Amino acid sequence: MSKLLAAFALMLAAVAPAYAQSADDAAVTKAIDALSKAIVAADKPALEKMTWPELTYGHSAGKVENQKEFVDALVTKQSVIKSIENVKLASTYAGDVAVTRGTATFMVGGANGAVTKADLNLVLVWQKRNGEWRLLARQAFKV
Repeated sequence: MSKLLAAFALMLAAVAPAYAQSADDAAVTKAIDALSKAIVAADKPALEKMTWPELTYGHSAGKVENQKEFVDALVTKQSVIKSIENVKLASTYAGDVAVTRGTATFMVGGANGAVTKADLNLVLVWQKRNGEWRLLARQAFKV
């Protein structure tokens, strides 16, 4: 009986990291979706809650913003994102850091009311602090 218990304990020890990874993956996937919705809604409290104060947010045109600049540009309608479709994103993990890579389609509103489609490759860096995943860095480039 003790051999059976030992084997079971060993199996649980081997499987536990996979479950932890799955929980983190689910949390980061949820954060990606929530951030996309907050960007489209230009929801200042949500944007501030989903990003760390040290945020560095790189646009496909080369502009880089800190957290305040990123949030203010959306809230004041300097940047108008009509929709975001996260086409194919996948994350890898190293401790309290997740790196998400993939493609997304942004529908961007222009000054004259025209909407432009932007297919982008993204690199998102998430950091987990006190059990909470938030965006630390982002870089986009055109496909």
